[in-house]
Amino acid sequence: MLKETKRIKIHTNNSCNLKCSFCYYGDSSRIKEKNPSIEELKKQLKIAKDLGALDVDFSGGESTIMPDFPELVSYATKLGFRTICVITNGLRMANAEYVKKLIKAGLNDVLFSIEGHNAKTHENLTRVVGSFNKIIKAIKNVKKNKLRCRINITVTKENYLDLEKFANFLIPFNPDAVNFIKFNPWDVAIENARILSPKYSEIEPHLKKAIKILSPVVSKITVRYIPYCFMKGYEKHVCNYMHLKNDVDEWWIPSIQYRMHEKSFKYYADFTKRVIKNIPNLLKTKPSLSFNKIVTRFAIKKLYVKPKQCKKCKYFLVCDGIDKPYPSLYGTKEIKPILGDKIKDPMFARGTYLEKYERKNNF
Repeated sequence: MLKETKRIKIHTNNSCNLKCSFCYYGDSSRIKEKNPSIEELKKQLKIAKDLGALDVDFSGGESTIMPDFPELVSYATKLGFRTICVITNGLRMANAEYVKKLIKAGLNDVLFSIEGHNAKTHENLTRVVGSFNKIIKAIKNVKKNKLRCRINITVTKENYLDLEKFANFLIPFNPDAVNFIKFNPWDVAIENARILSPKYSEIEPHLKKAIKILSPVVSKITVRYIPYCFMKGYEKHVCNYMHLKNDVDEWWIPSIQYRMHEKSFKYYADFTKRVIKNIPNLLKTKPSLSFNKIVTRFAIKKLYVKPKQCKKCKYFLVCDGIDKPYPSLYGTKEIKPILGDKIKDPMFARGTYLEKYERKNNF
């Protein structure tokens, strides 16, 4: 039976040692928030564990540039977390001794962000010379020490034409999972979004070929932020907001994430501002739902839109739709409904696929 995720995310810092053109956080020098202290991060870990979390993702910024990061990993181990993961660009983990230090502290899962099959593509996006060779060394260090190794790629105009080459490039590393994440221009000016964001129809053929290449080797391939109508025949790979709670690799327990921050007065101030700003989206949710379902519905209403033709689609009830800036970039003519009886179960295609993955990874 499919399990609900027990994974939470700890946002360790805003700083990073890359300058990725697509980064949602943008230039770290523009971020006014102070990085949380090690004591605050430990407090969040303790609250999460007491509330039933079993797995943790450390994410930034770039967590590995924190001087106290090994100490934080060690504390998560002490608390008894089952999976302790870092989402990383791999620069620090190119150092084999540093990797061993993290393993000794208890790290057992790594999610790398790699943006292309060669240095030119990767470094055009990360904007740091030498970052490609370092992430390759980091992946080899992790595989050598037999940690779980997963891969993220943000799909942009810079790399979508080479997704098949990227897939072939990954095969020798035998990753445990691969995530194709279509760039979303949520906090990016339309001018920059046009430079970075390809059309869904442009991505589709290359993405499907990449999945076909990886499927015999990789036990879970996930596609984020692409509507079902562009994934016909590949529906089991689609992961949208309604799938997050049933994916062991995703951190989506809003009730716990909220409690982790509620001791902070600053969080209350930020939370209040967000509520006021998003009243129109909140009014579209049903107060009778559970807190986690309210947050899920809220996120979908806030970030996505469904063109009128979507109402005819059989995936209408289980699809997030398209990102809100998309119509301003490309219009909606390429959105073609797939006709048929309306599907009501979000896990109609993904359920069995995830169950198999859970069994293989002993979740």
